Amino acid sequence: MSEETAEKRSWRDVPRRLWMRLPARRRRWIVRGGVAATVLALILLIPGYVGSQPGFIGHYSNFHAQYQTWSRSAHAEVPCQRCHVSPDLFSRTTFNLKMIGEVYISPIARSRQPKVLSSPTNAACQSCHIDLRTVSPSGDLKIPHRAHVGVLGIKCVKCHAYLVHGKSPEGSNKPRMVTCLTCHDGRKAKNACVTCHTNKAAPAGHRSAEWLVIHPTQQAKLDCAKCHAWTAHWCKDCHSRRPPTHVAKWRTTHGLRVKAHRDCEACHQASFCVRCHGEVPKLNFDATVKLVQ
Repeated sequence: MSEETAEKRSWRDVPRRLWMRLPARRRRWIVRGGVAATVLALILLIPGYVGSQPGFIGHYSNFHAQYQTWSRSAHAEVPCQRCHVSPDLFSRTTFNLKMIGEVYISPIARSRQPKVLSSPTNAACQSCHIDLRTVSPSGDLKIPHRAHVGVLGIKCVKCHAYLVHGKSPEGSNKPRMVTCLTCHDGRKAKNACVTCHTNKAAPAGHRSAEWLVIHPTQQAKLDCAKCHAWTAHWCKDCHSRRPPTHVAKWRTTHGLRVKAHRDCEACHQASFCVRCHGEVPKLNFDATVKLVQ
């Protein structure tokens, strides 16, 4: 045996020699501790890791659809509990313990639908999104996040409801303008275009007292979609609401309004008039007015 080989073997024997120098009782306690740690890992740590994985949570039927949309989203690298469990130690620990139990329960209760995830809190969002934006990526939209979140206490998910789990009715993951308008209605908060937009303002014609009457004649002059395309059917969305003039006495007063301006056909089919008049009234009839569909 060469001197070099003997030296290497000597170094390899050091742990064994140190181990043998320990009292037998201490060696037994160390062995028992190692076995206990291994058992603990098998019972708690490994199931805890498995149960916290999105793939495990996604196999439940009540989370399957959300798992599919999450896996295709920009948050696909973010585990479920990062958003849906409060970031404090107690909440995270409680979640992990629950999921350990789910790992053991799921094989014998395959139809089980656990409720272990809640709506994301602002604290969960801000655990990653520390730098609150003040403008949209396009630069057109002002986003005073600190005013909305810090001062007013608005929940992030109120605006960002379609961020991960599905697209909005408009087909995007962006906040919906209709959500903004629930507050920005001109009373609770300002509703002027320039309040939120940097390069959009209501044209001068929109401020005319007769705008609601004459706006159909202005479509060829203005690019309506520039501002109104945030909803798929902007004309219908407005025309499907009862106009403020159609109050309780409208049935007795609408004849006088028709004498001033006739645009019933924008919302009503001919059969609607026939039900009361027996025919389509010819007074001020404008064949160019088309039904909004």
